[in-house]
Amino acid sequence: MDHDIAKFQEVAYFVGALAHGAEKNLGKGSLSICNLAGKKFGMEAVAGVDQTSDPIKAVGILQEALTRRGIFWEFEPFSGERADPVEREGDKYKLRLVFRTCMVRNALNRYAHDQKLSLCYMSHGVFAGAMEKVMPNTICHLEITHAGANACIKELIWEEKK
Repeated sequence: MDHDIAKFQEVAYFVGALAHGAEKNLGKGSLSICNLAGKKFGMEAVAGVDQTSDPIKAVGILQEALTRRGIFWEFEPFSGERADPVEREGDKYKLRLVFRTCMVRNALNRYAHDQKLSLCYMSHGVFAGAMEKVMPNTICHLEITHAGANACIKELIWEEKK
């Protein structure tokens, strides 16, 4: 086995074990702690990038900014059965996304730990925090609609700050 892959798998196992321990010790509080930590990182990760009100363009800007930081996270807008990946519901907008290669899912699978817990909330914070910087004057959060072994479907939900 390649040395880099073995090293990554050891780190992934450790991260999974750390998340599992935090969840057992802190309970549901670990979800908000991880979300806030991720949000701070996400905002810092896109410092100085272009801003836009177009959510599709914002997703591309975010992906480029993360790639420059060495974070390869494969996600893209996903229409599914809809004509458009963006929907409006009252004052809120929703953009459905597919997340394919995900370091969090890989870490959780390596440790054999459930998805939709603290590490997923951390990645949601990263995404939402970054999108708030790329799409100024918005409040964003991410919700899982499907967590799978090979990909997850999530919705970015945002509204304008009042």
